[in-house]
Amino acid sequence: MSKLFFLVSLAISLSIILGSCSPIQIDETIYEDRPHFVVQTASATYWYDQAGGGLSRLIDPEGNDWIAFKKDPLSEYPASAAAGFRGLPNFVFQSDDGGAGHPGFDQCTSEIVGENKIRTYSNSGKWQWTWIFHDTYATVTMEKVDTEHAYWFLYEGTPGGSYSPNDFYWGTDKLGYQTELPDYFKEERATGNWQWAYFGSKAYQRTLLLGMQEPDSHSDLLGVLGNTSEGLLSSDGMVVFGFGRQKGAVPLMTSVNNTFYISLADLTVSSSEEHGKVVEKIQQLFNQD
Repeated sequence: MSKLFFLVSLAISLSIILGSCSPIQIDETIYEDRPHFVVQTASATYWYDQAGGGLSRLIDPEGNDWIAFKKDPLSEYPASAAAGFRGLPNFVFQSDDGGAGHPGFDQCTSEIVGENKIRTYSNSGKWQWTWIFHDTYATVTMEKVDTEHAYWFLYEGTPGGSYSPNDFYWGTDKLGYQTELPDYFKEERATGNWQWAYFGSKAYQRTLLLGMQEPDSHSDLLGVLGNTSEGLLSSDGMVVFGFGRQKGAVPLMTSVNNTFYISLADLTVSSSEEHGKVVEKIQQLFNQD
């Protein structure tokens, strides 16, 4: 009888364990007339532009799109802040491979290489990176770089799913909780050397966490770019955040095997005192692998 009880208990335990780990599903579809992989996880749905090699959409469980890339206009300053500038991680800027890692550009080939993995190669053969998707976070690792050009890691999108600067908040490991927004169009920038950062909107119960596994000494940058000359007062726009980005739109990173974390966390930060909630989440995230 005790043996039967043990076997039944073991079966129940395994059922609970397996049921708590949602399988990652990768499908294919078309978005903005471009082939995409759609990666469904418990915490977010990632839309990956196969030829661009970057995320065009990051959708939370409530249906809000934290990137919301549109291909028209693709590269018109500042109008594309509401369209083609958006994306993540937007790795390569300028050079013959400019646009690799950015939705809307045809610089890459991407393939599924595991049940939760996508690998991207630049058409030149000089760049390569791999995404790994998990239930509560994703990583992207830069595996091959062009030795003659640096790169950056950018988030250009809309926290909470819409352009609402009055509700935006952000923070970093060095600065803590922030609500003041530098107006990018007016040449305002927040700069520093940060290992992680977060972004959210007071109207939504989620926060986007971005981090680097290994700290570096490069400059990082943040601003908010409206899609007109009205700057922050524009009707639409985006956050501009970059690891390894210097003023003047200069990429700085050259390291191989550099890993970045992305997570949509189920929390909202509304004060400096609540900044500690993000610290705990980031520490958990960095200890996953």
